[in-house]
Amino acid sequence: MKSAVACLLGIAGLSGVVAAEEQPLICFGNEPSWSVDLTEPGVARFATPDQEAVTYRGQAKRHAFLPETLWRGSPAAGRDLVVWLQDSTCTDNMSGTKLPVTARVSTPDGRFLSGCCRVPAKAAGGTAPARLEGAAWRLEELPGAPSAALAQLPRPVTARFESGRLTGFAGCNNFSGSYSLDGDQLKIGPVASTQMACPEPGSSIETAFHKALSGTLRYTADSDTLTATNASGATLRFRREPPPQLAGVDWKVTSFNNNRHAVVGLLGESSITMSFKDGQVAGSAGCNNFHGKYSTEGSKLQVGPLATTRRACEEPLMTQEREFLAALASAVTWSIDGNVLDMHRADGERAIWAVSR
Repeated sequence: MKSAVACLLGIAGLSGVVAAEEQPLICFGNEPSWSVDLTEPGVARFATPDQEAVTYRGQAKRHAFLPETLWRGSPAAGRDLVVWLQDSTCTDNMSGTKLPVTARVSTPDGRFLSGCCRVPAKAAGGTAPARLEGAAWRLEELPGAPSAALAQLPRPVTARFESGRLTGFAGCNNFSGSYSLDGDQLKIGPVASTQMACPEPGSSIETAFHKALSGTLRYTADSDTLTATNASGATLRFRREPPPQLAGVDWKVTSFNNNRHAVVGLLGESSITMSFKDGQVAGSAGCNNFHGKYSTEGSKLQVGPLATTRRACEEPLMTQEREFLAALASAVTWSIDGNVLDMHRADGERAIWAVSR
């Protein structure tokens, strides 16, 4: 039987390799979390939890005398993504699962990542619907929790399944973990959460949600809905969230990077707002109004230059304003979870957190 990587390529002569029968793979890693989807011939989709997938088009090559496969591809613009694939047993450090391929990834922004690759259930002969993955799902029904209690939450309970990584918000805390698919079975691995204390009903809903979404569940998914039933017969029902929209929303900033490796909250009763529309970002920086240009490409973001009115305010309000505007100008990626906007800098540090008003 051919190995996963050998199937991906086919071995050529001394001059190198030609692409041959491609074996789909999904590669992923933790700390930081990332994934590369190699399920479509000639295409790699690289994603992290804080940004949408970026598509690269390229090909895989393998030298006759080396045990590694090299996949290299380019986006529409920018530097290459490079993935090394090696036929060697790899252990997922979140779930402990043994997987057939070890991966190393070099990203266009200079990161070097390591992880494992799995063969998708459908490619391995299963019948798992692909519609489960790649979308955010909003919880609508939870056993033991009235719909009215779910509606009281300031932020909806969500779950996202992407290339073996499970992320979301459980009613009080953000969470992340691992999962695998086998036919119509959804197997949830270990899950870790932030440790924030919340008032009711958030705390009780979170406990019930983690209890229900655990172990092995049978699931069905279509273009709009997801249902998952655990071993005790409890069924969770989700609805697919629409794609997030940066533009056309009024955002209230809750914290920002002060450029001293710290994300800080706002001073006292001060308020910072921003909105994005038709290539222009504008708002209040706490003392002065500001405006400037912005552009997006998927989850990528470019902001600036920014200009402000000339009102003078007392310190430390003016320092806060300068630090916020610098944080906004430094943001290069954006993502939205529920009503929360999360923007990051090129070095991976958070730039701005904001909520829709």
